[in-house]
Amino acid sequence: MNFSTFVVLVAACSALPKDTPEVVPEDAETLDGPPFLAELRDQCRNTTGDDTTFNELKEHISTDLPKCFMAHVNMDQLKTDTSKLEEQEKKKLFEKICEQINESVTCLTPVKAKLKPCLDEEDVKIMEQVVATVPEALNMACTNSGALLQKFTEPAYRSCAMELPPMIEECTSELPDSMESLPFSQYSEKQCGEIYTMRDCFSRRIKECGATGYMDFFILFYRKLLALTPCK
Repeated sequence: MNFSTFVVLVAACSALPKDTPEVVPEDAETLDGPPFLAELRDQCRNTTGDDTTFNELKEHISTDLPKCFMAHVNMDQLKTDTSKLEEQEKKKLFEKICEQINESVTCLTPVKAKLKPCLDEEDVKIMEQVVATVPEALNMACTNSGALLQKFTEPAYRSCAMELPPMIEECTSELPDSMESLPFSQYSEKQCGEIYTMRDCFSRRIKECGATGYMDFFILFYRKLLALTPCK
């Protein structure tokens, strides 16, 4: 199992619709910028023989996926200044947003189709399991009239969201290359230790950026990852 595949799946499948800036900063991460995505490009190239599949996937995630989300979700509602709303109004607003976001899960179907040619049989099973976790993640965000989702409108959470790409890079960069070609089912105590170190890194970094609600999502997908291994 190429570990970068799991990471990009979680990154894509965990995406929530958000306002798209008109200008992208020059130093912003691009899809093929972080090393784990460069590794995915290599995997696609090795599997398919060229970069066509990866480039199509990159284009889709960068352009079509956000457009699909925005087609399902009322962006004006998403950008509402909730600080000016009464509690009951806020509750109704997030109930509507949650319903729309749940409908937007269909946007992941083309991502699966475009990623599948890059994957082997085991990776396809992992992809299906990750995607199947998305409704559970959305249910978590929308429980209690979107209580957790409401947190994402807070400044600390918006700021922390910008740190997620470098956070992923930092916390996965120390994983040894040997894990890239080793099936999850064959992980030993050594590989499990590497996963635990990655988990601790994410936990520390998320606490540092002051948006601990992101840990709920990380732990959800982390447990799915752990379930695919002999690790406890």
